[in-house]
Amino acid sequence: MGAGRAAAEHRQWDEQHPWPPRWLRWVPPALVVVTMLLDQVTPQRYFFGALLSASVVLALFTYPPTGVLAVGAAGCVLLAVTQSIEDYVGPMTVVALTVLATVTVLSAALCVVRRRTERRFHRVQAVAEAVQLALLRPLPARIGPLRLAGFYRAADDEALIGGDLYSVRPTPFGVRVIVGDVKGKGIGATRTVATVISSFQEAALLHPSLGEVAERIDLALQLDRESPPSEPMDDGRPAHTPAQAPGPADEVFVTAVLLEFSADARVVRVLDRGHQPLLTVRHGTASVAKGDHSLPLGMSDLLTAPPGTVTHTLDAGDILIAYSDGVTEARDSAGTFYPLRERLQDHCSSSTGPISPNALVTFIEEDVARWAPTLGDDLVAIAFQPAPSGDE
Repeated sequence: MGAGRAAAEHRQWDEQHPWPPRWLRWVPPALVVVTMLLDQVTPQRYFFGALLSASVVLALFTYPPTGVLAVGAAGCVLLAVTQSIEDYVGPMTVVALTVLATVTVLSAALCVVRRRTERRFHRVQAVAEAVQLALLRPLPARIGPLRLAGFYRAADDEALIGGDLYSVRPTPFGVRVIVGDVKGKGIGATRTVATVISSFQEAALLHPSLGEVAERIDLALQLDRESPPSEPMDDGRPAHTPAQAPGPADEVFVTAVLLEFSADARVVRVLDRGHQPLLTVRHGTASVAKGDHSLPLGMSDLLTAPPGTVTHTLDAGDILIAYSDGVTEARDSAGTFYPLRERLQDHCSSSTGPISPNALVTFIEEDVARWAPTLGDDLVAIAFQPAPSGDE
């Protein structure tokens, strides 16, 4: 699930919708044949040899360089032969052959550049996908006694990740989770996502309390704010020193909720740092989980007291849902926000059997897509459920 599934869907879509489409490769030779037929069936005062250059240009997008040269050479030979048979080799024929040969050579050169660019793009795309999947790793169906499922959708269809983030980590203190939303867009948001996730994954293993984990992330964000990464230039030198780097410093903060599940997953401690309230589904009823709202991560210097944690007890079958504001702020055509709790309640009331985390997040994902076909923000939602006693 998560970004891993988004990457798989991107690859599947590319395989189903290749560009250029396969039928386009038949157009250049067909255009050569049609041009020759038009030249034969029309009076001599009509000359269609110039259309052969179009077949070479089309071949540029579908064939390798040798194929482009073959199409151009075939056009030149056919044009010369047909004009010789008609005994009508004149200035127009010479001009057409010269233009066709020139276009063929230039198109073959451009085809070499195109194929090199495509190879470079595919390499960069593969590296970017690997980096993004390293940040937002696919969610397992289960970690110890905890069942979980989730989905992630970036607002940009061409991207695998955006400004939302999540991470699930088994630790000596229990399974720890972070779900958050970076305030900002573009490459700057991705950098902050990397900072938060890397800091969480390290701190979750070392610090015994969620408050200390949050403090470690706060420190990392503060360092990013005071010494932001510089932008590289083409020659490898930075375009800006850290003190000159563009961008307002107050954008480096993250709304997030940190969770810590006990060894049996029946008790969860929640540290809310300015994020959306959790939802619980218990006995077919969806409700908002009580929490202690605090300032976002990266704004610890404004706190008057350390944020407190809230403890919740989960019974068998209970489901806890963490999500980003992209879900609740998705709008329909009339501009109405998506009513997550109400839609969950209607879904749970109409369900006849037990609800699993996977079924629940699948419903949310599909229902949001129906409600708001066009996304204005990134979406993430993860559902957690303690496994029944004795369930292997």
